[in-house]
Amino acid sequence: MEHLALALNPAQGLVGGTRLIDLIRAEGMTEVLAAFDELLAEQEYAFYEVRRILRPRMADPTKLGNAARSLRIRTRGPRTLLQGTLDRLAAQGEEQRKVKSIVGEDKIMRLYQYQRGATFPTVERFFVVAPALALAKEADNFDTWWAEALAVAEGVRVGS
Repeated sequence: MEHLALALNPAQGLVGGTRLIDLIRAEGMTEVLAAFDELLAEQEYAFYEVRRILRPRMADPTKLGNAARSLRIRTRGPRTLLQGTLDRLAAQGEEQRKVKSIVGEDKIMRLYQYQRGATFPTVERFFVVAPALALAKEADNFDTWWAEALAVAEGVRVGS
């Protein structure tokens, strides 16, 4: 569960803000990590598109007020096939300066078209391969909100 949550939101942590996987690695629990890797290898995977709008707090516009998220599943399939597709898109997109691939501390690669800016409102859009356990979810007005937020967000496009 934490692996999927981290894939879709790198700021996520399920144990009091700490990542369980980090605790397991710090304790050197190699058998647990090996079993976890085996479990991940058995899963069906999805190619997710994640878009997030981060709005300012009314009382203090320098702080996060709320966030809206769109989660779309672009396709499903074996992990190696989908990761290969993401790697190929990253290579092509980075060459054209349209995207940026980032492997986080969680060792999950995300392909960003928009990276969060330093001020609110801001947006982010990335693609990630993860177990196909999340459901697509998007508010009816999300595309309108996205266009509005994108128009005023500063410094979020990658590579421009």
